[in-house]
Amino acid sequence: MHREIAKGVYYVGVDDNLTDLFENLWKLPFGVSYNSYLIVDEKIAVIETVKGPWSEEWLNNIREVVDPSKIDYIILNHMEPDHTGALPDISEIVPNATIVYTPFASKIRHSFYDIPNPEKKVADLEELSLGSKTLKFVHAKFLHWPETMMTYIVEDEILFSCDAFGAFGSLNGKLFDDEVNMDLVEKESMRYVSTIITSYFKFVQAGIKKVKDLGIGIKVIAPSHGPVYRKDPMWVVDKYDEWSGPDMVKKCVIVYGTMYGFTHRTAIMLKKELLGHGVDVRLHNLSYSELSQVITDTVRAGVLVIGTPTYDAFPYPKVWGFVNEVVGKRYPKRPIALFGTHGWGGGGVKKLRTQLENAKFEIMEPVIRCHGRPKAEEIQQIKDLAKSIADHLK
Repeated sequence: MHREIAKGVYYVGVDDNLTDLFENLWKLPFGVSYNSYLIVDEKIAVIETVKGPWSEEWLNNIREVVDPSKIDYIILNHMEPDHTGALPDISEIVPNATIVYTPFASKIRHSFYDIPNPEKKVADLEELSLGSKTLKFVHAKFLHWPETMMTYIVEDEILFSCDAFGAFGSLNGKLFDDEVNMDLVEKESMRYVSTIITSYFKFVQAGIKKVKDLGIGIKVIAPSHGPVYRKDPMWVVDKYDEWSGPDMVKKCVIVYGTMYGFTHRTAIMLKKELLGHGVDVRLHNLSYSELSQVITDTVRAGVLVIGTPTYDAFPYPKVWGFVNEVVGKRYPKRPIALFGTHGWGGGGVKKLRTQLENAKFEIMEPVIRCHGRPKAEEIQQIKDLAKSIADHLK
């Protein structure tokens, strides 16, 4: 299937309703789209390919518009294989088409794919004429790989934004923002940002500023995943600006693991106290909450609370895995509170505190450690911690 975006500009991407986990990590309950775009002018260009298993469907979409062997340029905004997996297949059809990308992308291309196509390494803001249409290439370093760029059609004011402004969710024939359920798009965009882009928030902010400072008109934003924005393209820009900005949400999220219920009991006590202070509080048991939802809920929480039992003298594995995500994704700094339980030796909370303090997070006091169930001293500490959290959020 293809859809026309503007005269001579077509969507030729595909839906993936088969893959269960994006990057083999993040749930895809609504699928995902791999967006590719075809520009037919005096010269013909395709912007990005698709993930390898969908190569033939993608090539057939192109064939609905033009013979793929007539393509002059293959524009690669990003080298990740969900964008470039079909590159060997199109190279067999058109081995003389010039691949256009950033200098850094060239290094990755030659390590990923053994293909004969010539290449054109473009500088930031360099332009390429296709005839009546001019492409401008905007380097977008670390959005979200170091080689990334965006492509802009000057005459049509269309920005092909790569992973920026993307969303999970397949399109199922409904391409544009005025055709889809925008409530679902907002949720899946936020989950996409939280799981894929969190480590690069400062580069999102820099990218948004860079595009705005160019002073270019934007009639359409066409990302690599999710819908194409033609009704209100700045909606998704503003949302990304909000989600990647420095302001935290005035809520507390408690994330914990539990084996036999002692840590769960502590979490419920703390939640009750927080609710008594009027705090917006949410709870995630890591044995059951899906990790992408946990990350989405916590990445901008004004206070994060982490609870763990001690497991073989270390944090509970699922809790430790989550804390590794907090550190590895470079969560924006905010206070973190800790509580935990142990049966005999302890050590789980202590190790988490060391890890988080090494990552420059402020640890709130009191840090609560329960030998088994919370007793009078720990119950008072729970009350004290709840008040400290409420005071901070207010």
